[in-house]
Amino acid sequence: MIINGASEHYGDGLLDQLAKQLTDDSIVYSHDPLDHNKLPNMKHYPLWYHFGLDTFVKNYNDNLAKDEKKWTLSCLNNNPRTHRVIFYMTSKKADNQLWSIHNADVHRADDMEIPDNLLKYWNQLKENLAPRETEGVNNMRIESDNIHEAYTDSYVNIISETVMLEKVFLTEKVWKPISQGQMFMILGCPGSISHLRSLGLDCFDDYINHEYDSIIDPMERIKCLQNSINQLMEQDLHNINIKTKARRRKNAELFWSGKLYKYLDSK
Repeated sequence: MIINGASEHYGDGLLDQLAKQLTDDSIVYSHDPLDHNKLPNMKHYPLWYHFGLDTFVKNYNDNLAKDEKKWTLSCLNNNPRTHRVIFYMTSKKADNQLWSIHNADVHRADDMEIPDNLLKYWNQLKENLAPRETEGVNNMRIESDNIHEAYTDSYVNIISETVMLEKVFLTEKVWKPISQGQMFMILGCPGSISHLRSLGLDCFDDYINHEYDSIIDPMERIKCLQNSINQLMEQDLHNINIKTKARRRKNAELFWSGKLYKYLDSK
């Protein structure tokens, strides 16, 4: 028997329990890279990385050739999950930044709670927002769109991940800016940046403070990420973009090589 738990975040413990109950000739695939070989019949499978390889457009050279960008920052939030709402409502914004969020009722049992002082204003704001994008979901248009200007015409992308739980979970959202040779920060699970570094990817630590990546408490992680963003916005992003071109190209080439997860090569 094969159980594929790589496509969604199933919280703490569920996949472990399944692996322990199954026989040795069964395999449980996990979304968390730290689960790889944790148990004899548990493996990590980077489903969303391979999804990107299969569906993204390979045009990063066009993106890298453009030194001047329209947007200083981009952050797309299609489904208004609670951590995205909190982040969106409390972040500083500017006219030269690209932000999006939509009106929908999307909630997981393990989602954060929106503080009462923000919930009132969110309920007012969302009435004027466009509905959540659903067109093209069946043909994966939304998930596979790495050629949106958020990734091709912005100096840095704030990756708004699906969850902010404690186990690492990287979806296609992480791979979009990397596939385009773009700098990035992550609103997501702690340890996400650390994992990308372990794969050999450049996280531009000389320009971006990723201290938030090690903070477990989600509210504190959001605040720390916002501080890091504000620090980055005070720098000369155009100059940084030029200086990091070769490094960003290397990231894109590593993504498209299909060899990021070397420990899976022999399996």
